[in-house]
Amino acid sequence: MESGDFTIRPGRREDATEAARLWMQSAEEHTAHDRVYATAPGAEKTMRRFLADLASSGHSFLFVAIAGDRTVGFISGELREGSPTFLPKTWASVDDVFVEPDHRNLGVGHALLESVEAWAKERDASGVSLQVAAANTRARKFYKDLGFREISVYEVLEFE
Repeated sequence: MESGDFTIRPGRREDATEAARLWMQSAEEHTAHDRVYATAPGAEKTMRRFLADLASSGHSFLFVAIAGDRTVGFISGELREGSPTFLPKTWASVDDVFVEPDHRNLGVGHALLESVEAWAKERDASGVSLQVAAANTRARKFYKDLGFREISVYEVLEFE
């Protein structure tokens, strides 16, 4: 997928370094929403390996947004089966999505999600699912505007 200012393409193993760099920026933003998102030592290295593996699996996805010669966004996740107690559904479950602040509101996030939708439809998935930080009102509005609906609330009781 191409726009005048950016291109979305499937991620490759060699994109993992830049995607992990962006993931760290995402983690910083998430930590501002809630301390539960604080990263462990070595998180960026772990994410590099994880994202490289995603890029080479048919069961998972990694798409990157490129502007000029720079990676400015990414989205990653995998196919997941719904609970066996409900009607059968397979979801393209988004684990991470991030667009650099300077490239937001330009259609990059929308294009990344469209890429996942197309990928999911090719695999006969039932839809796309994701979780979003409760305090991330900007992202929650973005997803709602794209047609996502809230179906559950993830609660945490953290011991100190």
